[in-house]
Amino acid sequence: MATSRTSLKRFQNGWRILIIFIAAFWIVSLVWSATTTPIYRAFATFLVYPNDTITSSRDVVSSLDTLDKRTISTTYADILDSNRVYLDTVERLQLDAATMENVTIFSEVQPDTNILVLSVEGPDPKVITLLANNIGQNGISFIQSIYQVYSISFLDLAMEPETPIRPRPLVDGLIAAAIGLGVGLIFLVLREMLRVPLETLRERSLTDKQSLAFTRKYQQRMLAQQMIRKKEGSIGFGLIHMQGLEDVFDGLPERVSSDIMQEIVQRLHSMLRGNDMVARWDHLVFSIMLPDTPETPAVKTFERLVQALDDPIQFESGVEIDLNPLSGLTMRVPEDTVEQLATRAESALVRAKDGEAKIILAK
Repeated sequence: MATSRTSLKRFQNGWRILIIFIAAFWIVSLVWSATTTPIYRAFATFLVYPNDTITSSRDVVSSLDTLDKRTISTTYADILDSNRVYLDTVERLQLDAATMENVTIFSEVQPDTNILVLSVEGPDPKVITLLANNIGQNGISFIQSIYQVYSISFLDLAMEPETPIRPRPLVDGLIAAAIGLGVGLIFLVLREMLRVPLETLRERSLTDKQSLAFTRKYQQRMLAQQMIRKKEGSIGFGLIHMQGLEDVFDGLPERVSSDIMQEIVQRLHSMLRGNDMVARWDHLVFSIMLPDTPETPAVKTFERLVQALDDPIQFESGVEIDLNPLSGLTMRVPEDTVEQLATRAESALVRAKDGEAKIILAK
């Protein structure tokens, strides 16, 4: 259940992160659109065709065949956006450098046609329209002065544009949102990839390597948090000492001793609730925290735990080890600290070791 809640919370946080990324990129796009100078585009189109002075059918066929190879159209396109034609046009129109700032000119041949497109981009719609038409006219004049076989003429004059080509707040915002979504997804994937090894390291620091129970330090921290979270809540806390292991444990192989510790932890967990907590308190002592548990249920729980540990641990070789568990527990009282609670439990365990009873409840 706790794992499911953690996964759901992580999923919800993931959606929040995605929304934050999308909103951030969208806002940046809006700011960019609001602060960027609008750029317009005006374009004129031209048609390249054989000169009507060609009279023979053979010459017409030959010129059409050459024109079909696109070399003539490409050459004419290069002439239209050449520096010579551009500078001559600017000089004739008497345009200054400030007016020509951020103006770009380029031409291209439309696919599978002999139609050229001359495009002029800039911040002033009137200037770029004037430039497109005048550059086109100067280009036509220059081409006709050096090429007689093929003619070029306007197909459509440039018209003054009404809307800029950039920025486009709506389109740019959608693109920015899509980029934000992509970046957010990449961030979540990387975070998840890093989270797994980090969680593994965290779990290793919180658990005892030999028994796989929580460490004493971590349980003390959880106990303190429980006391702060529920100032008046009842908490049962106790220690169980494996007296039967005192004479044999240190001489056992590491693998065997680990198996014994893990078997003990499994038996303890099988008798506890999901929010109860088992930790390795000392060498042969385990601690159990019972949140929100009154005294009577706490005592009964420890009775079940001791009973579960009373059964010997059997090995494949037929050898049995008797754990002989002894327990001391106490209940939280108002104004208790973690140290005071642990001290009473340890005192109760000492009394159990002295033979008073297998389970001692310290008041």
